[in-house]
Amino acid sequence: MVILRWCWLPLVLVSISEALDPDETTTVASVGGSDLTAAKCGKKRAGCCSELYIGEEEELEKCFLIHSSKLPQDGESDIGKTFRFLSCFVECLYKQKKYVGKSDTINMKMVKLNAETTFADRPKEKDYHIAMFDYCRKDASSMYNLLKASPGAKALLRSACRPYLLMVFLCVADYHHDHECPYFRWEGSTKAGTKDQCERDKAQCYAIDGLTMPTEKPI
Repeated sequence: MVILRWCWLPLVLVSISEALDPDETTTVASVGGSDLTAAKCGKKRAGCCSELYIGEEEELEKCFLIHSSKLPQDGESDIGKTFRFLSCFVECLYKQKKYVGKSDTINMKMVKLNAETTFADRPKEKDYHIAMFDYCRKDASSMYNLLKASPGAKALLRSACRPYLLMVFLCVADYHHDHECPYFRWEGSTKAGTKDQCERDKAQCYAIDGLTMPTEKPI
C-alpha cells in the first residue's frame, strides 16, 4: 500500500506541471453521451476516470509559485526534493482552505464548512467531498505511521513540510479510482483523445441533475 501510493509522487508532480502549462493539442472526437442516465452519471465512465484529481487551477498556481524554488531541476531525479516540494505545496493548499488541524489531523469542521459553501447548490458534490476527506484523513494516518516506521523514509520526513498532509492529498487525488467516480469527477485526457467528450458528458449529467456545470474546472 505504501509503495503503491509512493509511486504517485512523480505522477502528481507531472500532473501539476501539466495543469499549469496545459497541452493545446486537439482532441479526438468520440461517441456522444446519448446513453447517459441519472444512474450512469453516478458511476465510473470509460475514459473519464483515469486522471488524478489535483484541485482547482487558481489554488494550484498560487502555491506552485510560492514553493517552485523547491522543485527539482529539469532532468534531475531526486525523490527527496520531489517529496519536499509536494509536501510544502500541499501544506500551502490546505492552509488556504483552513483544513489543517492540530498536529497531524484534518480539520473536518472546516472541510464541511468549505463544502457547504463551495457546493451550496450541488449536494452530491458536497457529500462526496466530505466523505472523501473523512476517509482520506484516516487512510493517511495509517500510511503516515507506516512511513515513519520505515528507516529509509526518515531522512525524507525530516526535510518535509507536514508529510501527513501530503498523504491526505495523495489519497484524495486517487480516491475516485478506488471508490465511485461520479460525473463531477469525470476528466478526460488530451493524449487519449477523451478530454472534450468527457467534458460534454459531464455537462450533460449536470443538466440531468437540473444544474449548470460550474465554470471552474477541476484539474
